[in-house]
Amino acid sequence: MSALPTAAELAGIAPAHGRHVRLLLLTDTPVLAAGGSERFLRNLIAGLPADGYEITVVQLNAQLGEGIERAPVFARPNVKVQVIPVDAVYGRRGLRALWALRRRLRDEPFDIVQSHHEKADLLNALLPRRPGRLHVSNRRDLGFKKSRKLRQAFRLVNHRFDAVVAPALEILVALAGGEGVDRQRTVWIPNGVDTGQFRPPSPAERLRARSELGLGASDLVLGCAARLVPVKRHVDLVAAFAVLHAQRSEARLLLVGDGPLRDDIRRQAEALGIADAVLLAGNREDIDAVLPALDIAVLASSSEGMSNALLEAMACGLPIIATTVGANGQLVQHGENGLLCPPCEPDVLAQAMLELAEAPVRRRAMGNASRARVQADHSVETMINAYERMYQRLLEPA
Repeated sequence: MSALPTAAELAGIAPAHGRHVRLLLLTDTPVLAAGGSERFLRNLIAGLPADGYEITVVQLNAQLGEGIERAPVFARPNVKVQVIPVDAVYGRRGLRALWALRRRLRDEPFDIVQSHHEKADLLNALLPRRPGRLHVSNRRDLGFKKSRKLRQAFRLVNHRFDAVVAPALEILVALAGGEGVDRQRTVWIPNGVDTGQFRPPSPAERLRARSELGLGASDLVLGCAARLVPVKRHVDLVAAFAVLHAQRSEARLLLVGDGPLRDDIRRQAEALGIADAVLLAGNREDIDAVLPALDIAVLASSSEGMSNALLEAMACGLPIIATTVGANGQLVQHGENGLLCPPCEPDVLAQAMLELAEAPVRRRAMGNASRARVQADHSVETMINAYERMYQRLLEPA
């Protein structure tokens, strides 16, 4: 049992505004980027009530940093942002960032310092402690990027966090076993999605989305929103889609996102003779305008935390095909709102695609189940409520 509140305890309970909270958020990645971790952070910043929270965001990455203070998420009077680029924590920039954060904590009475990703976590762990200030690590994935040395380093510093929070129970279990995180200091808060922004489309919205993407009204469209990086296993996704396309020539694969594997994916599609059926849409800030074009959402990753991309697709009423990694098994009930496949097995993934391609009525039923599941358990309001309850619980006098 965790000494901190569990998701069940936090969900559905009105937040307790016991005190005004000064919150310092540290993150490795560009807050304005298109990834799921970044969308989570934007939702958290925008969702915490302005009358209860004063928020400072420090981004340890120069990308998308120019003019960042003018972004809508930072336009609220209770939110400030600063960019402090860090290449490596142990390098010169890392040391400068550490001293800049120490000065900031000396001059401003923050109640909670919360970090996201490895560099931010290490800096957070190295910051001095003082009574009344809490340090929280927010782990977003299973740590697939961590080297053995980095895991050993985290084993040495994890005790310095007052709480470790994650969107998936699998992450917390892995941290306890692999990094020695004390389960008494862990809390599970699932990701949430804006069910007003992400919703099933009308027939007109569906046709408009397809027209803008160059897709036909009768096309069978499978889509994946994910960075084009090895862990997302686009190589398996494209290979599986080739099997589907051989039997269903109207099938199209829409890949939303960008990354270092873009050219490799294009070459693979050309080699398989399906280049015309694979659309590389690049990064899209309006993913809510793209999802209405899909018939099926697919995620073939070899590692995940709790995928915001899946949640958004589910909120739009889509059936899901996903691999059995991370929290995918929590989001997708096999046979109810989608199909689950083992990772790195494109033949099995292809069979799942063929199964749903031949069953439009079943797809609609699965899509309805996806939407209902998100509304019940994964709204952004439920997530924000849970974070508020966690903060207030942590700040309660011992």
